[in-house]
Amino acid sequence: MAGSCEMAKISHGTLLASGMVGVICLIVSGQRVNAQGTQPAVNEVAMGRDIAQRLCAECHVVISSNKGGWTDAPAFEVIANRPTATATALSRFIQQPHMHMLNSARPPREADAISAYIMSLRND
Repeated sequence: MAGSCEMAKISHGTLLASGMVGVICLIVSGQRVNAQGTQPAVNEVAMGRDIAQRLCAECHVVISSNKGGWTDAPAFEVIANRPTATATALSRFIQQPHMHMLNSARPPREADAISAYIMSLRND
């Protein structure tokens, strides 16, 4: 009888440990991983949208319902649906100054977030 109680404790402990490992895997998988081309976390997409609305909307259409920018810069939805668009390529581009804009280069974390937002607009 004592043996069966010990087995129950071991089974319960093993089940608890397995559950903890599962929770940890879910937490880790929700982290920012768009550099590898996988789905970014929802909060990263929202952060990218917010940054883009603040910094990019003057030239680009950031959200489809926005009015156009004062330039002929492509809308983010158009950029997202280019066959060559990838999160990594966009992030690298966003980290570099572009056109004649001062301070257009964004730090890696912001570039990754903006890139995640742009890729979330992809139609496929």
